Amino acid sequence: MLRYHSTTQRQRPSWYRLFPNASIVLFFLTMAVMLWALDSREAEQLRTALARDALWAEQTLQLHLEDNLNQLTELAREAGRDDLDESGFQLQAAQFIGNTPELLAVVRADTGMILRWIAPYEDGPLTLGDGLSGPSADAFVKARIESRPVYSRPYQSADGQWRIELHVPVLRNGQFVGTMIAVFNTGTLIRRLPPSWFAEKYQLELIDAEGREIGHNAQQRLSGTLSEKLDLPGTGLAIIARPVKTAISPSRVLQLGLIVGLTLLTLMSLLSLNRHIRRRVSAEEERDRVYRLSQDLLGIISPEGTLLEVNPAFETVLGYSQAQLIGTSFLSYLHPSERDMLKEGFFDMLGADQSHRYVETRVLTREGATQWIVWALSPLPESGVIYVSGRDITAKKEAQEALWQESTFRKAMEDSLVVGLRAIDLEGRITYVNPAFCDITGYTEQELLGQLPPYPYWRSGEAAELHQRHMAAALAGNAPQHGLETLICRKDGKEIHVNLLISPLIDHDGQHTGWMTAMTDITERQEAKQRLEASHERFVTVIEGLDAAVAVVDPASHELLFCNQHYRQWFDPDNVLGQEESVSCCDLRLAFLMRDAERSELDLQLQLANPPRWLSARRRQVRWVDGRPTLMVILTDITQQHEAEQRYEQQMEKLQATSRLVTMGEMASTLAHELNQPLSAIANYQAGCIERLRQGRASAESLLPVMEKITAQAERAGKIVRRVREFVKQSEPDRKPCQLTDIVEATLAIADIEARRYAATIDLQLPSRLPEVCVDPILIEQVLLNLIKNGIEAMQDTEPARRQLVVSADVLNPRRVEVAIADRGHGVPADLKERLFDAFFTTKKEGMGMGLNICRTIIEFHQGQLWVEDNPDGGSIFRLTLPVTEA
Repeated sequence: MLRYHSTTQRQRPSWYRLFPNASIVLFFLTMAVMLWALDSREAEQLRTALARDALWAEQTLQLHLEDNLNQLTELAREAGRDDLDESGFQLQAAQFIGNTPELLAVVRADTGMILRWIAPYEDGPLTLGDGLSGPSADAFVKARIESRPVYSRPYQSADGQWRIELHVPVLRNGQFVGTMIAVFNTGTLIRRLPPSWFAEKYQLELIDAEGREIGHNAQQRLSGTLSEKLDLPGTGLAIIARPVKTAISPSRVLQLGLIVGLTLLTLMSLLSLNRHIRRRVSAEEERDRVYRLSQDLLGIISPEGTLLEVNPAFETVLGYSQAQLIGTSFLSYLHPSERDMLKEGFFDMLGADQSHRYVETRVLTREGATQWIVWALSPLPESGVIYVSGRDITAKKEAQEALWQESTFRKAMEDSLVVGLRAIDLEGRITYVNPAFCDITGYTEQELLGQLPPYPYWRSGEAAELHQRHMAAALAGNAPQHGLETLICRKDGKEIHVNLLISPLIDHDGQHTGWMTAMTDITERQEAKQRLEASHERFVTVIEGLDAAVAVVDPASHELLFCNQHYRQWFDPDNVLGQEESVSCCDLRLAFLMRDAERSELDLQLQLANPPRWLSARRRQVRWVDGRPTLMVILTDITQQHEAEQRYEQQMEKLQATSRLVTMGEMASTLAHELNQPLSAIANYQAGCIERLRQGRASAESLLPVMEKITAQAERAGKIVRRVREFVKQSEPDRKPCQLTDIVEATLAIADIEARRYAATIDLQLPSRLPEVCVDPILIEQVLLNLIKNGIEAMQDTEPARRQLVVSADVLNPRRVEVAIADRGHGVPADLKERLFDAFFTTKKEGMGMGLNICRTIIEFHQGQLWVEDNPDGGSIFRLTLPVTEA
């Protein structure tokens, strides 16, 4: 076995090689001179040596046992102080066992004699959780009672070997908490405990107190009957030492002759052996140098996987020193997933399978990095060891991994391409196609590889000649750089348009080996192009057929980029634009159309020709063909529509006035009754004044109060007539800032008459401060009067005490005011609410169905809303919103 303690070998002197020869000669001469004196002194020396050696061995044995006791006692003390956990116990016990070969196991037992800690844990002679019994239990009890270390009586294990145990009590704060137990093998004890020189000279037997032999060393021939007993203090055991014969010589003369003959033969052989030794020493030195300097990992491993010897390369790769590596498990440096596999291989190699093996494994360095090593394992069954030789292939593995990833990436990229790739050699033979190429042509890779022109996807007939010309140009290197478009025939018979882009194929030596073709299916693009052209034709046809003028204008320069026929007719009657080579020109008349660019629609009255036209302009931002933002203007002739709207507004104004007249007509009897009261009062007051004047009893003082009452009644009648006249007179709508309170009070001046007629009351709930509203007061009075009148009529069947109509107002937001008219009538059914504001729909027997429709039209004219909802107290609530005057 090779061992290196330094990087340089000590240089041996030249005479050192002659030392074996001189030693042999001196040995034989000495033996010849001293042989005659040995017999006489042999017996005495043997007796004296036995006594002396026994005394020395006894002291050595006692010291060794005390040292074992001290180490076990120290473990027990640390366990008693709670300074020792199980991991620390395993570590110290492993060191203890490693330094004491006769020691089988170290065990920690608790007070119940149960084994709690065992070292070694995996392959030891004891099992965790077992209980003590027999001599072990007796020694445990004695150690607990006497609180001192106690040896057990020897006992035989299941495999027939004799064992003895040392129990040391574990005390914690003076209390017994268990024992620390050391289990010794008596056979190993008798072989290892005495000094080696003593065991070589004597045959040793280990006996117990009863005289039974429980262990011995190697059996040898005894020299006489001499013996010496060595007691092992505290154990109850003793060692019987008997000297053995060192040599047997029947004839001293023959022995001397043999020694002389052997000496002469040895001297003669040493002459040739000396040369051989020099050559071998030189070879060993060279081998040692190679061993030290080798970049490969070289070492020797035991069957258990323990490193017995390593070269410096181990230190370089693993990062541990030689001292740290030797004695440790080789498997501990392997990746955890590979340890079991290699561990089983060690035992197989030294057993039936003695063949060499080569394995690749991962090892863990001191820094935690992973290295790939390929190992050559060579078993030596006669030596019981395995030679290992490892080579670091991490760089190779990384290169292979990178190459595999690169290959996988390229393959995935090629497979994911929608562009078909085809490689051909210089003769046109297909050497490679990707999946996209197969998908485009419809043929499988096996059907295409190795094919020569004509290829199966070429068209037949005259088209085949075109394919041949294209292929000839490609092989000659004359293929168009921008590619060429052609038709091919798929396997299913369908013809498709493809674009072929051909480029030379260069290998790693720079040699031109063929051509690479990229095939793109452009069938959809061709079809889309055709559809686009057809769509363009349809678009132009539709645009020219529109009954509207269409133009595309640059908003920055007012440049006219496109216009249709109607635009030319309306804006270019002299056909100036038609005479230009291009439509693109600057039309200043479009500046008028570009005002208020933020609005998408606006109505314009343009004097294009006699008569004037009303045009509706719609604009939308679009991008022109060159990418710049433009405006598309669509001008529609809405002259007839505008005139119809004007007629509709005039009819609505007449209808609103008519509605007010109808309302007054419906209230005619009530108004007549209201006017009759002040007129009757005036007539009565005048009659009384005349009668007083006739009787001569009239005076200025008596007539003045009567005349004031007549004036008040006349003003009352005039006020009623004036309100009615203002309500029914026809006028143009005039929206202006008004106080909502004044509009409501003016409405109630007429509505109160209708309320008294139906014995109803009107409760006015207006905030103290309301903002001004921008409305036509007459139209809003018409709406409020219609809604109040409907509410009063809806309460005809309600008890008189509950005939209360509430008029309220509230500010919704800074831009809207809400007015609510709530009645307690019969309400509006849910199925009629949607139709309530439709024209000619009414719930009254004699109604026309226009009142609420006109009310909604008036409110919407004021940018407001009108709707109805149920009143929680019964009846309905009509709500309307009006705009607030902007500051």
